[in-house]
Amino acid sequence: MIDLGSRFMKQGEFVGSDGENFIVELSEENVYSLDAAAYYVWALCDGSRTVDDIIKRLVEDLGLERSEIEQPVISIIEALLKAELIKEVSM
Repeated sequence: MIDLGSRFMKQGEFVGSDGENFIVELSEENVYSLDAAAYYVWALCDGSRTVDDIIKRLVEDLGLERSEIEQPVISIIEALLKAELIKEVSM
């Protein structure tokens, strides 16, 4: 389970898009195609924001309720972590 106080730093480099998705490369062998939601969460993982900060930002930007955003954001973070596109940082 992801702690809302955890901070993550994005890994890899944005290298372009293929129309609907955003391409992030960890290495020549590890290239990922992220949908807009996953890319936005990945981009917000700068090591200074907590998961709670990211959720609050999305609530503000999208005008949705926190209850609509929280679980999807946590699921995206879990997927990004599993793919090694983000890593947890300690502050």
